Amino acid sequence: MKTVLKILKWVGITSLAVLIMGIFYIRFTRKVDKILYQAENFKPYEKFESQYKVKEEFITVDKDVILHTALFQPDSIEPIATIFYPEGKGGNLINVQNFFKSLIDKGFQIYSFEYRNIGLSTGKSENSLTLKNDALFLFDKLYKNSSIQNKPIIVWGHSMGTAFATMVAKERQDKINGLILEGGFSSFLDIAKHYAEFIHLKNFKWLISLVMNNDFPAEKEITYIYKPTVIIHSIEDKAVPYELGQKLFHFSNKENTKFWTIKGRHVQGIKLYEKEYVKIFMDMIKN
Repeated sequence: MKTVLKILKWVGITSLAVLIMGIFYIRFTRKVDKILYQAENFKPYEKFESQYKVKEEFITVDKDVILHTALFQPDSIEPIATIFYPEGKGGNLINVQNFFKSLIDKGFQIYSFEYRNIGLSTGKSENSLTLKNDALFLFDKLYKNSSIQNKPIIVWGHSMGTAFATMVAKERQDKINGLILEGGFSSFLDIAKHYAEFIHLKNFKWLISLVMNNDFPAEKEITYIYKPTVIIHSIEDKAVPYELGQKLFHFSNKENTKFWTIKGRHVQGIKLYEKEYVKIFMDMIKN
C-alpha cells in the first residue's frame, strides 16, 4: 500500500511539474500571441488599388521586415486633420478603406498600415510587443510628415485595432486630439476567454491568464488617457460582446470619455450612423 501511495505521489508531482513547465513554455514562447495576431485564413493580394488619392509607402521596420502603409487623402481640398487607424484582425488596406469615404469627403486624411504578414507587409505577427513597437514607430514617422504638421490628429480603432489605438493614444497623447474606439474590448485576456475554443482552451479558460501575455491591456491604459475619448459599441455585436465595451468604459476617465450604444453588426457604425459618427470626429478636432 505504501508503495502504491509513493507511486501516486510521484505521478502527481511529475504531472504538476509537466503542467508548470508547459505553462512556462507556452507563455515565454508566446504561442498564444501567434494565434491571436496571425491572420492565416485571409488571402493575400498581389496589387494595392484604391479609389482615393493615396500616398503609398513601404517602410522597413526591422531586418527583412517591410510594412505596407498608405495615407488616404481628399482629392481636391487641403486635409483638415489626420486620423491614425490601426486595423482590426484580418484587415488589410484594400478592405479597411471601405470605412473611410464619409471621413475623406469631409476633409480628413487617414493613415493606416498592414501588420506583419498581412497584405503586402512581410515578417510574422507572432509577438504583441513587436507589433506594439511597429505601431509606435509608424505613428512617430507619420508625425514628422510635413502634411501632418499643425493639424489635429485623432486615433481611431476597430475591433482588435482598438487595443493598438488605445496603446498609441496613451503613449503619444501629447501629440493627439482624441481617441475613438468601436467594437473594442477591455483586454486581450478577456477576448481570449470569449474565444477560448479557437485557441484550444474551451474547457480550460482558467489557464488563459497563465499562458497568455497581456502586454497592453486597454482597460488599464485607458485610465491614463485624458484626451477626449468616445467608445462605440453595438448592443447586437456578435464578434465582440457588448459587455467588454462597457467594461472598457468602466475603467475610463468619465470626465473626458463618452459611451455610445448603437445597433447593427460588428464595427458597422460608420456606415449605419454616418452623420452622427462623422460629427464625433468634427467635434473632436474643434477642441
